[in-house]
Amino acid sequence: MGILPNFLRTSSNMKLSVIESWLKKNKISYQLYNPNYDLEVSPGSFKNKINFGFYHISKGFNSDISDINNSIFFCEENIETTCTKIILKNAQLVQYKLLSDFYIEPSHEIHATAIIHSEALIGKNVNVGPYSVIGKCEIADNVNIQSHVVIYDKTKIESGVFIDSNSNIGPAGLVWVWDEEGNRVNQPQTGGVHIYKNCHIGTDITIVRGSFSEDTIVGEGTVMAHGTKIGHSSIIGRFVHMANNVSIAGNTTLGDRSFFGSGAVVPPNIRIPKNTIVGAGAVVNKNFNEEHLTLVGVPAKILYTENYKIKSNGTPLPFK
Repeated sequence: MGILPNFLRTSSNMKLSVIESWLKKNKISYQLYNPNYDLEVSPGSFKNKINFGFYHISKGFNSDISDINNSIFFCEENIETTCTKIILKNAQLVQYKLLSDFYIEPSHEIHATAIIHSEALIGKNVNVGPYSVIGKCEIADNVNIQSHVVIYDKTKIESGVFIDSNSNIGPAGLVWVWDEEGNRVNQPQTGGVHIYKNCHIGTDITIVRGSFSEDTIVGEGTVMAHGTKIGHSSIIGRFVHMANNVSIAGNTTLGDRSFFGSGAVVPPNIRIPKNTIVGAGAVVNKNFNEEHLTLVGVPAKILYTENYKIKSNGTPLPFK
């Protein structure tokens, strides 16, 4: 992949002096080589290289960087380059934290086309995008709701939650039994949804409300990529990650910090322990009790125990 022209760079530029000030403020030890204090850099990716970029390099990196110029590298060991390099521990983590601190949130507003229930409780600095519909629910401060989102009654959304376009929070699910004559009798879905703080809900996501007096729970810091579906009365733990098109049936319990690859499926009434990795396309059709498992396949079987010792491709090393 060649270098992109400079006019395609983002506008989120920063100088080396700002980066150094942030490192010192956060008491992060580093070694600086080839300093160029005139540079203005923006975040760069090795899959789409730019000059005047800001990159991180972790141990074991072996790609060619000789075609990148006038850039800054966070790295964990010395590398061959004439660019500015800053050697420190946990290069990826430090870069992510730095960029997060300097990220500017777009301005928030209630769009004129949004429909808001007269009894909805809306906090401060809340964004509601075009053509979204907000029912009789409770939305805390600093929530960002994009366009064409529907939030049903009895939903509670805590602060810092982001909900992307075309998602539905709190529609009814389908629970039913046959009567004596073979007719379907539906269970009224009268519960709600509670999304705890700092969750990220991608596009085209559906979170079904709970049954009767139950809530469907989405724990703090959970992230859901596009197309994921969550069934009624499920309990999603804290800091769970779901890649795109994950399907979680009703009455499931997902442990804290579990990770679900693309297209993973969890049928009803299954319990997933904390810190579990479920591989892409896996179907977990029975309960597991041990934490820190990696599960793969159909039906899902144990690939690894103590998964915090093994860095899987495409997933962060589990927290331990």
